[in-house]
Amino acid sequence: MIVKLCYVILLLTAVLSAQNQINISGTVFDKSTNSPLTGATVKLLNRDLSVQTGSDGTFLLAGTAVTNRSAAIQASAHCIDRGRVHFSLSRDEKVQISIHDLNGRLAKVLYSDMMAAGVSSMKLPVLPDGVYVCMIKTSENTYSTRFLSQSHMNSAVYSELSGRTEDSRGLFKSAAAMAVDSIIVSKTGYTRTAVAIESLEVSDLKIQLAPEGVSLDNTTIVPDQSWTCFMPNGIPPPELGTKAFTVTMKYLKKYDVGKTKFGTRRFFDVNSGEIKGSKLNGTLYSGGLDYELTLSTGSIELEQIIIIKTSDSKPILMRNAGVAPAGTSDVRVVLDFEAPNSSSYTWLHTGKFAATRIVDTVGKTISMDVYDITNVTLPSTKVQIKDPSGVANQTWECLKFTGNPGNVVITENVSLGASIGFTSKNGSRNIIPITGGTTADKVVGKVINGGADYQLNGALDARYALAPNDGEIIIVRNCGANGLVPVFEARVDGPYNFLNENKFVSSGPKVSGS
Repeated sequence: MIVKLCYVILLLTAVLSAQNQINISGTVFDKSTNSPLTGATVKLLNRDLSVQTGSDGTFLLAGTAVTNRSAAIQASAHCIDRGRVHFSLSRDEKVQISIHDLNGRLAKVLYSDMMAAGVSSMKLPVLPDGVYVCMIKTSENTYSTRFLSQSHMNSAVYSELSGRTEDSRGLFKSAAAMAVDSIIVSKTGYTRTAVAIESLEVSDLKIQLAPEGVSLDNTTIVPDQSWTCFMPNGIPPPELGTKAFTVTMKYLKKYDVGKTKFGTRRFFDVNSGEIKGSKLNGTLYSGGLDYELTLSTGSIELEQIIIIKTSDSKPILMRNAGVAPAGTSDVRVVLDFEAPNSSSYTWLHTGKFAATRIVDTVGKTISMDVYDITNVTLPSTKVQIKDPSGVANQTWECLKFTGNPGNVVITENVSLGASIGFTSKNGSRNIIPITGGTTADKVVGKVINGGADYQLNGALDARYALAPNDGEIIIVRNCGANGLVPVFEARVDGPYNFLNENKFVSSGPKVSGS
């Protein structure tokens, strides 16, 4: 099987290196402002073809790729299988073999020196789970292959082709669906990015370049006053503290709401996970929420609501807030805990804890190494986050106003799970998981399984989302002590924009059935 697999990739290389028409077009944007980028260099990695974007950010790569077929086979025979990269050279020459992530960032240089002609094999390094590009540079050409690094499997080529028919035509058909080349986009002041393409004829590509930000290794991030993350004077790098535990969340699905009144919203439905540390171990209840908001300035605000079940079966509510300045997607998170007053976990109430949130969309995990920063001094270098002016701010607390009920807008029938109750630092908690349901009237659809009513001292605070039948997503927060005030977050250019106006009140919940 291994020999045949390498032969298939070799055959694919031979076919691609024949005469091919190239017609690739698209637009390059500034990731932080979403405005077109002028003067960005767009290069087709394995062909001698590059252009610069025009005043509107657009580009067109056009031409014909012609390569000596036999020479390409001799120099570029390569594949990745069972954690190793295999390749051959037709003559002695200098070779560099390197691993990059899909943003073009260098992960590891495997080899950079003269290499003898013939067949060679080299072990891949241990990498975090994700998709990577292995690049082999010779004096004449550069070759690239995508692969998937996972804890139980190190090769995308192997994972995609193994288990299929043993017929070589079937294997070739599968291989043909893989990336044929990569586009490298660069511009001074921006982080270079790589985009894999599966055809030499592609139109309307949308490519974003992130501005190069300052190093945050020894920098305090000062949140906007509207989203202080429990630390209005600034959040230090978590690593300056003492490692406390690791949280790993597993999510079923990512929901893209779109541009809302607050910014561009998406959220993750956390269905399981675990927490590991010297003093805190356990699992995560299903129905956790990870709300991510990207502002028009490029900065990010985060809220997480997760329930922990400790190894000795104690419930702990974890509600976290985080921020990231424009140019980075790694959110700095401050964690807040509510543990039962009668438990051995009340030390979580008095400490200060911070982490950096890492989202792995391949493994569908969100991980955080959490540090105790109670005794950390804030670094003098600071990055101040400023929310855009003229845009509504999301709120940490419930919205409060009064009004008289009018016409019915939405009727919700919500399914609930078993309640989780305990007394903690803020009072009496009664958490009732939301497990689904239906909606009617002006919004016809379903209630997404996830979230809960996080009641505190009898006051309701329900967090959940709706999925209308037309494919839209609506985030809901319905809370209040003396009357419920729902706040909706829907796409501003969608059919439910009318819900974004804070002009609604809600009736109290009615329990039906047994």
